[in-house]
Amino acid sequence: MQSRENRTRPDTQKGEQSVFRRSRILVVEDQDDVRRLLLTALEIEGHDVDEAANAVDGLQKIRRGRYDLILTDFAMPGGTGAWMLQQASVDGLLSNTVSLVVTAHPDARELANHDVIPKPLDLDNFLNQVRRVLGTAKRSNGLQTSEPGSRRSFVVELVLYVSSESPASLQARRNLEQVLDQFDRSQINYSICDLGRDPMAGEIDRVAFTPTLVKRYPEPRTWLLGNLRETELIADLLRVCGVDAKA
Repeated sequence: MQSRENRTRPDTQKGEQSVFRRSRILVVEDQDDVRRLLLTALEIEGHDVDEAANAVDGLQKIRRGRYDLILTDFAMPGGTGAWMLQQASVDGLLSNTVSLVVTAHPDARELANHDVIPKPLDLDNFLNQVRRVLGTAKRSNGLQTSEPGSRRSFVVELVLYVSSESPASLQARRNLEQVLDQFDRSQINYSICDLGRDPMAGEIDRVAFTPTLVKRYPEPRTWLLGNLRETELIADLLRVCGVDAKA
């Protein structure tokens, strides 16, 4: 097995010009094999990576040190990923930190060698999304929402990025609508962006993976990858943001 120092990392994603900068990343995931796969991939990228097996342990690590990115699963022992992020935000621990919730994992096959990464989820696209999210965080402390400089009339702002009529994108739209119908829609600023029709539209949120749901407001900005089949994740996210349930 190679040491971390001897591992190689691609400096740029094909077709994308960017300068690599080492980041501190926390991976919170209760499945040991999945957590190890994500840690390995991110370490090969050249990042400093910590791990936690549940939300409580993750929150303790966030309280002990600052991270550039928190990559978390949703359903875990001791609390959800949304709960962990909300507690950290309330404690003022997520300044200049972005978070990414994974709702679909790579196939966590046993790694025979740390230089070989299985890609059933298209791990290259996943890592590209991580690069872009980190690039966004390092350029600014937060992107403008749809109402810059004005008083917001909504409680939460969501943008769902899809790819035309792909099955996963269609499923994500159905799952999201199912959850949103349980809440006061007047408090939710929700829009859909089709990258199949306009590939450059994802630049504002640095989206490279579809479907992706971005919680732009309130901060911290959060990216949710996958078809959103874990609908309780979205409901939990809306509740911790203060959106009222439908009467």
